[in-house]
Amino acid sequence: MSDKLEWQNRHLALIRYTTLDEVTHEEHYEQRPDLASFYKKTNVEDIVWDFADAGRYKCACELLGYIGHRRAVVWWGYLCLLSLYEELKQNPIPVVEVDQIGKSFEPKVPDFAKVKTPKPSSEQIAKAEKVPALMKEKLEKVRKMCNPELLAEFNEYMEVFYSEFEKVHHIRPLDLIKKLQDINKQEVIGGRIDMNSPIFKEAEKIKSQLQTVRKETLDTIHAVLPPEMPEIKLKKAKEALRSVYNWVVAPDEVNAKKCMDMGNSCPDTPAGVLSYCAFWAWGDMMPGEGKKNIVVKTPPGLMSNGFSQMLLMCALQKGGTRKLKERYEEYFHLGIEVLTGKNLWDE
Repeated sequence: MSDKLEWQNRHLALIRYTTLDEVTHEEHYEQRPDLASFYKKTNVEDIVWDFADAGRYKCACELLGYIGHRRAVVWWGYLCLLSLYEELKQNPIPVVEVDQIGKSFEPKVPDFAKVKTPKPSSEQIAKAEKVPALMKEKLEKVRKMCNPELLAEFNEYMEVFYSEFEKVHHIRPLDLIKKLQDINKQEVIGGRIDMNSPIFKEAEKIKSQLQTVRKETLDTIHAVLPPEMPEIKLKKAKEALRSVYNWVVAPDEVNAKKCMDMGNSCPDTPAGVLSYCAFWAWGDMMPGEGKKNIVVKTPPGLMSNGFSQMLLMCALQKGGTRKLKERYEEYFHLGIEVLTGKNLWDE
């Protein structure tokens, strides 16, 4: 509610269209079906504030980009880029080397999920070792309580059972129990992982296959994409930003062509796209000498749509100190300052 009070009586002065029908017809602004409830009003300023009230800053920024005077919108984009670069100074973009992708297939376990396998203490081991002797002692007590004749007959039957068991398994039952006890003791002390298990052999086989796929993928990436050179990329982005500033201060044919050239040099950066926007905002798609006063007008919506894409690239940029929604909110406030005439290039 406080935001609504803050925006009362704030008039957008630097706009080209005042009604939704005008911007839709003249600039080919697309009225999204999922936002139909916002389009019940006809005044575009009211729709912008309604978007902002609902926290739909991305939608508000896009609509402002369509209705604002082109020179003012480009200046607004320039300020948005300065805001982004200020963020990146505090928290730079993490550098990811292509050759390091998929280098290790070992899962990274977060610290909170790491559990150290407990090992038995010497007291626990000693106590466990005494169990067989205690059991034997109790067995002898039971034997003494039994009828000698019945016990002798029982021992005779058990001897037959032990002999038959040994014929099949080549080991007597009591010896088997002792062997298992020894194995269990070793596993408890040294861990319960059998490194000779077939599962480890299969794991190594899968790792080998993954490395083969990884190498083929890296070869494809290196063949298609040029190597990353952050210093050169940053230099071109700064030059593009400088060309945008020059066009805003002096929007003439020379500066418009410079913006086009800079956009072509780094089209995959927000600064490069903003350079294109400045060129499109100039209004003539054929700058240069020898064109015999022929003007090829910029297609409707091209500059505005390019501006929306530039803002999206800024909002999605890795690093920085803000998240996407926070960036759009910041860009919206910058746009309001520009389109109300509060923050202009003549300062």
